[in-house]
Amino acid sequence: MEWPNGARCAVALTFDVDAESAFVFQNPRKASCRLADVEERRFGVRTGLPRILRLLDRFRLPASFYVPGYTIVHHTAAIRAIRDAGHEMGAHGNVHETLDIFASEGEEERVLRDQLEIWRAYLDLRPSGYRSPSWELNVWTPALLTKYGFAYDSSLMGDDIPYTIDTPSGPLVEVPVQWLLDDAPLYRHVRGSSNGIADPDRVLRMWAQEFDGIHREGRCFVLTMHPWITGRAGRILALEQLLRHIRNHPGVWFATVGDIAAWASSSLPRRPGSGDAGQHSR
Repeated sequence: MEWPNGARCAVALTFDVDAESAFVFQNPRKASCRLADVEERRFGVRTGLPRILRLLDRFRLPASFYVPGYTIVHHTAAIRAIRDAGHEMGAHGNVHETLDIFASEGEEERVLRDQLEIWRAYLDLRPSGYRSPSWELNVWTPALLTKYGFAYDSSLMGDDIPYTIDTPSGPLVEVPVQWLLDDAPLYRHVRGSSNGIADPDRVLRMWAQEFDGIHREGRCFVLTMHPWITGRAGRILALEQLLRHIRNHPGVWFATVGDIAAWASSSLPRRPGSGDAGQHSR
C-alpha cells in the first residue's frame, strides 16, 4: 500500500480506556461488592493514563483512544485530559457490552445512540471512529455505523492494511487489528490461567518482530493497549523501548487511526454497486 509522502509503513498507537466498564458489564453483582477487581481497573484512569499521556507528549506522537460511555461518565476529568491533549478519541460501546448480546439491529442502535448522547453531553464531541468492545461485530454493524456518520471501524482482522466494507449505507473503512498486537492476552492476570503473565522483554520482542515484518512489507502496524494493563511502570518502559526501535527505521508514518482511515478512504479502490457488508475492497 502507498502511504503519504513516500512513507514505508503506518504505525498507530491505540488505547482502549475501559476502566472498570467491562467488569461492570460482565459481572454487575461482583462489581458492586468486589473492590479489588474494580480498583485494579481504575488504576488505568488514575495512574496508567497520565503516564501514557506523558510518554506521548515526550515523544511528540499522536494516538487514538477508544472510550466507553461508562468511562466518560464515571471518570470525566481523566477522559477530558485526553481530549485536551489533542489526541483522537473514538467510541467503544456504552458499558463495554459485546455486540453479540444484541438479538436485533434495533437493540444495538439504541445503545449506539446512548453512547453518542454521552459524548455530546460530557465532551461536546461526535466521534468519527469506532472500536467494538472485545472486537465483536454483528453482520449489520458496519451499515449501522455508516448510518450514524462513522468514517471507520477498527475491530476486525481481515488484513493488515486498511480495507473497505461495503454496506447499504455506503462504504466503511476498516483499519484492522490483531490479537498479537493486543496487550491484554499477554499481560493480563486471569485467575486459574496456566499461561502466567508475560514479562515485558518477551512482549517487546514479539511486538518489535511484528513491526519489522510489517515495515518490510509496507503494511499497517496497529498496536492496541489498555491503560490499566500497559500503564504499569515496567511496561511503560517496554513501550518506550519499542517506540525507539520503531523510530530507528526509515519511512515510518506515525498517525491516528482516523488519519489512516482518511488516507485509505481517498486511495483504496471501491467496487460500485456492492451492498454486501461481508465483502471488502483492497
